[in-house]
Amino acid sequence: MKISGQHRPFSLATRLTVFISLSTTFAFIAFTWIMLHSVEQHFAEQDVSDLQQVSMTLANILKTPDETEAQKVERLSNALKSYRNIGVRVRKPDRQVLYQSPNGPDLLSEPTAAPAAEDRVFLWSDTRDHHAGHDGKPASWRLINSTVTGSESSNPPRYQLQIALSIDFHLHYINQLKRNLMLTAAAISLLIIVIVLFAVRKGHQPLRNVSLKIKNITSDNLDVRLDPRRVPIELEQLVISFNQMIERIEEVFTRQANFSADIAHEIRTPVTNLVTQTEIVLSQHRPVKELEDVLYSNLEEYQRMANMVSDMLFIAQADNNQLIPERTALDPSAEALKVFEFFEAWAEEQEVSLSLTGSPALMEGDPLMLRRVMNNLLSNAIRHTPRGMTVSVRVVPRDAWVDLVVANPGTPIPAEHLPRLFDRFYRIDPSRQRSSEGSGIGLAIVKSIVTAHQGTISVASDAESTRFTLSFPRQQ
Repeated sequence: MKISGQHRPFSLATRLTVFISLSTTFAFIAFTWIMLHSVEQHFAEQDVSDLQQVSMTLANILKTPDETEAQKVERLSNALKSYRNIGVRVRKPDRQVLYQSPNGPDLLSEPTAAPAAEDRVFLWSDTRDHHAGHDGKPASWRLINSTVTGSESSNPPRYQLQIALSIDFHLHYINQLKRNLMLTAAAISLLIIVIVLFAVRKGHQPLRNVSLKIKNITSDNLDVRLDPRRVPIELEQLVISFNQMIERIEEVFTRQANFSADIAHEIRTPVTNLVTQTEIVLSQHRPVKELEDVLYSNLEEYQRMANMVSDMLFIAQADNNQLIPERTALDPSAEALKVFEFFEAWAEEQEVSLSLTGSPALMEGDPLMLRRVMNNLLSNAIRHTPRGMTVSVRVVPRDAWVDLVVANPGTPIPAEHLPRLFDRFYRIDPSRQRSSEGSGIGLAIVKSIVTAHQGTISVASDAESTRFTLSFPRQQ
């Protein structure tokens, strides 16, 4: 069923392509804007320089003494022949036009061309059809206004000088440059997208290779590991994490396989005994006493299988985080004494002494679960303690923890077996032959209960003793 409102995230290739393409495109746009601005600024400065030069030349002519206005007009006309795209208007003090360029803009007809601030350059568009540019758009001019005072000795005239410089050529060049840059930008952007797509695809090739290797891993080859040295450094931690995950999965598969095999082995033996005994009894007529003995023997086997199933269900609850202990304040020393009372008779029969030492300390936990832990540890300890020796239990408070140490003398456990003592159905004897001493999951139950109490458990063994150390959080 499709859930509305949820969209699949964009792929990494798409994200990288869009990000890199946009970044490059924006950078190119910024470069284009800077270049166009520089060109426009350069043309503006050049226009101002030309206008100032023409203004200075014409002002010198108007200031020439001992010349009639006709002579000045002739000199103005001759001087302007060497300039292209220049329009000039000179007005006398009585505001009559002394000189007007024949091909220049109609400065007299435009109100915007009225005298402005002295020597200020400004833009003006001539909207008359006959002065329109070659592309049909209004002609554009750059204007400068100035006032020139004649050099006559008495009552010198003040001429108003207006000079217009056509900038259509510059604007045409800038517009053409803009079009070329836009076309170039579009082409470069498309090329960048293609290059980035290719680069991203090649860059993601190691990721696809890792994905292909992971895809080929099944339950039959969980021992396969990826080499972190053969991938880019960005994928090294991913490969290491994957290897660690596969290692944990392989461990779980191995434990489950061993667990299934052990369950089959443990249940097969009592079932075989029950079938064999029943067949023997049914093979011929038996006295009532013998039938009762067989039923009692079968009852023991049934009880053994029931206890085994109960223990396995308990461990299954712990594995699924369904084992929730009761949280009550308790003293491990007091709980140990209660367990001692239960084991006193058997300990005397085995000629083994029980010893409890340590200081009282409070912890939060489930009393029944803690007693079950003590039962399993003490039963193992008494079973493996030589006659005449002592099994000791010590309660050691420390900081925020309470240590419960169960120690028994006897034959030390080889170091290679210590890490696996808490595995289900694990026995030091490689043959793992079933005996009447237990189901082989007692220590696994102990570890599950300790873990459910947020505690830790460890084991050490040497020639002096074998010690199980349980650490529980103290009551705050």
